[in-house]
Amino acid sequence: MRATVEERLALLLAIKEPGKFVDFEHLYSKVARDVEAAEQRKVGVDEVQKALGKMVASGFVVKGVEGFAKTDLLDDVVRRCAERVGALLNTSYLRVWVAKDYYPRVADYMMPFLKDRAVSAVKVFSGKKDPLNEVEAIFVRYAKYKPKPQLLTIGSKERLIELVYDHCVDFIPYIHTLNSSEPDFFVLDLDAGGELLRVEDGFQLLKEVTYRLAEMLTEYGITVMVKFSGSRGFQIWARLDNTSLKHRGDVFKAYRKIAVKVQAELERRLRSDRSFIDRFRDMVDLEAGFTTSQVAHKEKRLKQILVDWSLLKPMGDVRAPLSMHYKTGLISTPIPLQRLLEFRVEDAEPSAVVERLNEYVSTMALPICDPTSLL
Repeated sequence: MRATVEERLALLLAIKEPGKFVDFEHLYSKVARDVEAAEQRKVGVDEVQKALGKMVASGFVVKGVEGFAKTDLLDDVVRRCAERVGALLNTSYLRVWVAKDYYPRVADYMMPFLKDRAVSAVKVFSGKKDPLNEVEAIFVRYAKYKPKPQLLTIGSKERLIELVYDHCVDFIPYIHTLNSSEPDFFVLDLDAGGELLRVEDGFQLLKEVTYRLAEMLTEYGITVMVKFSGSRGFQIWARLDNTSLKHRGDVFKAYRKIAVKVQAELERRLRSDRSFIDRFRDMVDLEAGFTTSQVAHKEKRLKQILVDWSLLKPMGDVRAPLSMHYKTGLISTPIPLQRLLEFRVEDAEPSAVVERLNEYVSTMALPICDPTSLL
């Protein structure tokens, strides 16, 4: 089974903005490269010209002075192709094509996490060694460099979609607003050590530890959002009232101290739960503990879950809720706490997230909470 030249052309044109014409030389060079990588054969100019002619005759593509552009019918061609031979198509193009359909559906819900702060937008390209399967990325952090560098900001849904058509598929905002000396998001990143990820119940252990930490913070009066990272971990988000922290000086430092204290209390609770220990004791080193807040020395926490506070700093950034992870194509998915333990990685596929979008966005409202009980 293989993708045809027409299907590769369809995907390449489908990721362009409506009405944008692409010259033949560009189309030929990209398709010829992908066919050679997939089939180890050269593609002639006449073969690509013939394929484009058939697509124009079928109404999928229009031809103009500047080249070729898609019509509204082309997405259906790509959709059928993706279902048939998706794994054989150019991964970076396919990711952009999915993103162009996905982001208009979720952009309004993402904007509160993007507006008024610097954002890194991750732009994806075909890998040089393996253009079909490798995804290379550039982190776009500046909107312009002259006359002086200006950080990238996303102030509207329209700007977000504009960036998607420029092949940006992942959006990673700072945890503080522009020109602010204090954070307005408190985020803990839970990441399982390498050995835990390799065992059958490692992901389940990570979910249960995340669940218990979220429950514990709720007990302390903190409203939280639990979010799948889009790769292999989870995050817990909250918004804290910084008023009671400012007298301590550096609010970022105060957040980090809270994080370390929270991890220590979580670990105490896990160690005191005999049933929890009995279920997972063979997976972890009980002497070292289930969790740690020690960010350094990754090799020493292969069987632990890191409660990572390292992004709680000036210019600390974190993937926005509902953003697509550029490496996996999965969505960084907000999860209702009652559904966390049954969550599967497949639930973070873009189409699956759109299906349950109303359920997910209900978890994204984060009122500002009093952190006094955490101090």
